Amino acid sequence: MYLTRNKIYKKEEPSKDATKIFIFCEGEYDEKAYFEYFKGFSSKIDILPIPNDNGKSDPSKLKALADRYITDGTIIISSELSDKIWFVIDTDRWNEGGKIGKLHSYIHEKNKLYNGWSVAQSNPSFEIWLYYHFHSQKPEQKDVKKYTSFKEYVSSKIIGGFDNRKMPIHIMEATTNAENNFESENGQPKLFSTDIFKLAQQILVFTQEPLLKCIENLKEH
Repeated sequence: MYLTRNKIYKKEEPSKDATKIFIFCEGEYDEKAYFEYFKGFSSKIDILPIPNDNGKSDPSKLKALADRYITDGTIIISSELSDKIWFVIDTDRWNEGGKIGKLHSYIHEKNKLYNGWSVAQSNPSFEIWLYYHFHSQKPEQKDVKKYTSFKEYVSSKIIGGFDNRKMPIHIMEATTNAENNFESENGQPKLFSTDIFKLAQQILVFTQEPLLKCIENLKEH
């Protein structure tokens, strides 16, 4: 049923009054490509994924990047337009040195001035979010251990691997599946949980209707 989006839906440019969602991504490619899929579905939202800076992907480097971009005017946040700032991070090894906790503290302080800052964390990595586009139950640990990495495991569970040119259209299923399977401990997602569904819910406020139209168009092909 898959077609790339530009064959089934005409892109809309964001209006001057569009809400901006700035997404600071731990990864350089996959996360950025995923979120860019939703650019142009609605003129009311401007989705702006920002990759890490030259591989500097740990949470402290991402918040430093955000501070730099705000200070030098690379990004301008409008409270009137309800702009949002998200950090999309993996759990992996970042709890070493309390780096994730420090990022949450940073967000807490930022929200005292403007309540638009959030963290979306996946455990162990962004691939668990991709997994939930096609699976409604958590992975079995014994099955995951058969593979050399979690990324390899997820690729085995999605035929041909996840394709950012067309598979993000299943974001609604991913949101439901990820939320239904979400568990947290000490303020962070437990293994095989992700709260990217919270970011997805904000995106869907603006894009759900055109996404549903795309899905109907796909069924006609």
